[in-house]
Amino acid sequence: MAHIDAGKTTTTERILYYTGRIHKIGEVNNGSATMDWMEQEQERGITITSAATTCSWEVDQQQFELNIIDTPGHVDFTAEVERSLRVLDGAVMVLCAVAGVQPQSETVWQQAKRYNVPCIAFVNKMDRVGADYEKAVISIDDQLSANPVAVQIPIGAEEEFVGVIDLVSMQELRFKNEDFGAEYEIREITEELKPQALDWRRQMLDHLSLFDDNLLEKLIEEQDIDQNEINSVIRKATLSCQIIPVLCGSAFKNKGVQQLLDAVVHFLPSPLDIPSVQGDHPVTKKLVSRESSDSEALCALAFKVASDPFAGQLTFVRVYSGRFETGKSAFNPRKRKHERIGNLVKLHANKREEVTTINAGDIGAVIGMDLITGDTLCPKDQQIVLEKTQFPEPVIDQALEPKTKPDQEKLEEALKRLMQEDPSFRSRIDAETGQNIISGMGELHLEVMVDRLQREFRVDCKAGTPRVAYRETITQAAVSEMRFEQQLEGKEQFAFCKISLEPLKAGGGVEFENQLAADQLPEKFVEAIEQGIRDAMSNGVLAGFSIIDLKICLIAGEYLEESSTEIAFSIAGANVLREGVRRAEPALLEPSMKIEVVTPVAFTGDVIGDLNAHNGRIRGMEEQGGVQVVSAEAPLARMFGYSTRLRSLTQGRASYTMRFSHYTSVTESTRKALVGEPASLG
Repeated sequence: MAHIDAGKTTTTERILYYTGRIHKIGEVNNGSATMDWMEQEQERGITITSAATTCSWEVDQQQFELNIIDTPGHVDFTAEVERSLRVLDGAVMVLCAVAGVQPQSETVWQQAKRYNVPCIAFVNKMDRVGADYEKAVISIDDQLSANPVAVQIPIGAEEEFVGVIDLVSMQELRFKNEDFGAEYEIREITEELKPQALDWRRQMLDHLSLFDDNLLEKLIEEQDIDQNEINSVIRKATLSCQIIPVLCGSAFKNKGVQQLLDAVVHFLPSPLDIPSVQGDHPVTKKLVSRESSDSEALCALAFKVASDPFAGQLTFVRVYSGRFETGKSAFNPRKRKHERIGNLVKLHANKREEVTTINAGDIGAVIGMDLITGDTLCPKDQQIVLEKTQFPEPVIDQALEPKTKPDQEKLEEALKRLMQEDPSFRSRIDAETGQNIISGMGELHLEVMVDRLQREFRVDCKAGTPRVAYRETITQAAVSEMRFEQQLEGKEQFAFCKISLEPLKAGGGVEFENQLAADQLPEKFVEAIEQGIRDAMSNGVLAGFSIIDLKICLIAGEYLEESSTEIAFSIAGANVLREGVRRAEPALLEPSMKIEVVTPVAFTGDVIGDLNAHNGRIRGMEEQGGVQVVSAEAPLARMFGYSTRLRSLTQGRASYTMRFSHYTSVTESTRKALVGEPASLG
């Protein structure tokens, strides 16, 4: 995991080469990297979808099997990182030796923290001009508030980068340039490098002594410390997420990748090291746990759905316990029914290898099962539902129009499949215009989706201009009730419900709470009310935007045996929500973006002036290696076309990253424009 262009895919490509998984190294720049298999990835030179593979690595004459997922670095595809980290036991955070921690490095670090994923850091690109290992290590401490512990230091930097010093074994590793760097020489540390190595080793041991009393004792008594003991302390502290071991190298120049693989085996967890996986029983709601063992009851999580042009639906599965076997059946608590397990495969990017079983701790895929992201599979008599992955809300919309009538049906089917694949991508029909509106995480995200519709699904469609995905919310508490008495399909229908609404803090999402006992209102009617409320939330009362950040409590309800139906309660739920939102002082929100611009110092004034002119707020400035880094926040509506503006301001020499920060209240003039009120004159 890493910021865009830090070298994740290049590092993965080298790992596959050294483990014997591939026999020729491909490059991202010319579109031949194994893990970037989509046409869109090869053309743009970026990772769009997370690709999985399996390989073997030998350490101390013992063979280890590694499941690897190469994730995207671009902020528009952050949902791919989210669901990958949800199922992985450990992560390698790749950092650029020149830039250190970058904006997206912070995002992926927060995601790893959310799922308690132990990390090691690999400071890549040590051969680049401006590479500074020490600065990169300090940036992990300063910007991530993590606890970096350098276990290697580089020998030289930039074009003089020739090897690393292992601070655990206190040896030099010098890389040979021939044979893709597969050969390296291990030797004693030279006299000139010894003082520096001893200083870094002392810092490492001081750090580690905080997590182990025996080590502290030996340090105080100045005893010799065995390297196995140091490795075991590093492992223990890494597994408990208390430190991040830091290594360095240059993946592009084939330097340091084998040592990184050794570190993965030494310091990151195997499935046996992680705590028992925990979930809820879908009926009793009690906490259930499963050990990582083949002999335990099955517990598997579907974490990604992909469309395969030949095999149909391909679902990526992480097996936490038990055995996932072809031809057997598993219970799906969401659907409340058994499903037959289809053909199983181990993945290598877009290539597949058929297997009959996926064991506990493994990642694989199943073909042909009708699953969605977040489904848990288990036995019916030992049910468990694992926590679902939380995906960010889309911030940008775009209208889509099929060119012909047959294309309309193809478009609907293709959009349905894309939404199954990517939970951060949404599609809906605009109630007023009848257009298909697609929503995503950014301009690039939507551009890739439209490209896939045209190429993969062969849908001839025309895309409109991207526009901001505004949202609606409430600003105060309110109570609302609704009585529904009407004839539908020749039958009397009755439903009554009463709800209370209260606003949640930004990013709080939508919470629904039922405060009624089963004898006051049957479960099926409560579910119908919730469904009606959730359906109504996609169409707000001010300007038709989705409603977010509120809590709904069902506080009263009535039903009649002979005339109450689920349809009646669903309609009542939709109406009671709209009425409640009108009473709760609704407000409009717009996405505010975090922006980081890296520009030559000479253009700093122009960049800041332009950001200020577009309602940007400057949050900070810092000079790094001859360039100025400007941090700012600005409304997304004012940032369309920013890449063109920035290029013309800086003669094409500046770059920027932009990511969603939070929703904030719109200005009065924007509110009036969206609601359709006339703007005040003067």
